[in-house]
Amino acid sequence: MRLPVSFDNVSYFQNEYRGDLIVTKGIVYYFPHTRVAASHSAPELGGKGVAETVGFIGSFLRPAVGLAPLLHTAADKSIKIGKFFGRIFLPKMNSPRIRNIDLWSGRELDEALQKNLDDYIEKTRKTKLAFGDDAVPKPIRFAVADMQNVRVKLKLRFDAGYDHHDFRVSPFVLGKLKLALRHGGFIP
Repeated sequence: MRLPVSFDNVSYFQNEYRGDLIVTKGIVYYFPHTRVAASHSAPELGGKGVAETVGFIGSFLRPAVGLAPLLHTAADKSIKIGKFFGRIFLPKMNSPRIRNIDLWSGRELDEALQKNLDDYIEKTRKTKLAFGDDAVPKPIRFAVADMQNVRVKLKLRFDAGYDHHDFRVSPFVLGKLKLALRHGGFIP
């Protein structure tokens, strides 16, 4: 397997966050982008206010139009269910969200990507973390020398420093994760 490789929408910290897990030679990076609890209540579709207004007005004019808010909610839930099944059965690789901020084009070699990611992590450490319902932690990196008890069964687990870390990928790419970790020098 050619490194670096990215596993997208990986669950972290007992499914509290989702983000991109990037495996390079000797270093694993994690860039969280979604707080799962906040994403459950966040709408996938825009226009909820419009649907409620149409439903309110429509309830006076035509009772069938009053169903607009219910149809909007059903469509929103359908999209969330579709995204859930997509994460499980059609997992993405090598299209992390960090491409949107020009950290990785997909053509860099390990050393160049590690330098870009390390510089970005160092820069973000100096900024204040905003706390809110949808706040996510700052990106983190784990060098192979700092990781103990690395094991991959249904999820990647290891100890680093005084913390225990767990990352869950789709079972359909679990074999690729093991192969990437083997090529990166994390597991025998």
